[in-house]
Amino acid sequence: MDSTISNNETMANKFDSKIYVVDDDPFCLATYDKHLRAQGYENVTCFLSGTDFLLQLSDEPDIVLLDHDLGDMTGLDLLKDIKRFNSDIFVIFASSRQQPEIATESLKNGAFDYIIKDDSVLEHITATLNKLFVVQDYLKKKRRNNRFFFFVGLILASCSLFSYLYDVLRSS
Repeated sequence: MDSTISNNETMANKFDSKIYVVDDDPFCLATYDKHLRAQGYENVTCFLSGTDFLLQLSDEPDIVLLDHDLGDMTGLDLLKDIKRFNSDIFVIFASSRQQPEIATESLKNGAFDYIIKDDSVLEHITATLNKLFVVQDYLKKKRRNNRFFFFVGLILASCSLFSYLYDVLRSS
């Protein structure tokens, strides 16, 4: 029963994610926005330029769907700005550039994935978001476990310290 509640909470959080889409092609923006909303995402904001996006970066999106060729800057430049601002923001590239060096460079600079804009780009976006949420859930559980073990370690260290102090005071 607890895992069902946990899964439902994860699903609710998934659709509450703040997703920013950055693409200089209005058709792509409208298509991605419509697709994401049809999937159940309600908090989607679209930007036609990297500059407009940077003005809103302080609102801290959870996920950025990013094109490489933006007109006013490259997606790689924008990716570096995003990661300098907050390395926990997940960035997914969706680009028509089928150049391995650009994909490799984006992944080396912290992108979660690099999707080629082709006939199945929407399916790739959905699949990548699903993978991303599995990773996010894993990272949250790992952080929770790390905090738990830190707390347990702190308690054990405190007990050892109190035991040592008790022995010192008792022998005096």
